[in-house]
Amino acid sequence: MLLVEKLLKAIELTKMGRLDEAEKIYKELIKENIPEAYNNLGNIYRKKGLIARAIEYYQKAIEIKPDFAECYFNLGCAYMEIDNYSMAIFSMEKAEKLGFKQFDLDVQLALCYLAVGNKKRANQRMKDEKVREEVLKYIEEG
Repeated sequence: MLLVEKLLKAIELTKMGRLDEAEKIYKELIKENIPEAYNNLGNIYRKKGLIARAIEYYQKAIEIKPDFAECYFNLGCAYMEIDNYSMAIFSMEKAEKLGFKQFDLDVQLALCYLAVGNKKRANQRMKDEKVREEVLKYIEEG
């Protein structure tokens, strides 16, 4: 099976919730230094609650591919899970500088800015009503 086919198979297994099977394939693929495999393995570890390991894999992906915007976003999300908001902000802002534009980025950055007490930057992110609604939903759910 070609590397691309293996990667697609692992992505499909992940979507189906078959994380252990996907993890096995990603572990084979990281031997080839494929940054997407490191990133996706990081996502699996994050889902399993293994945040330190997830961060390690995201950092390795970025080391291989320094302009990997999506991976910077994922790294930021992992930092949020351990309440390291300054590193989360740094990672997500880097993702944005590299061209990552998504609704989730605005929501997560707004939450990070609120967590560090930067209401001005949070409000800038929440100019979009949908972003504001999502942020408020997170806050209400605690």
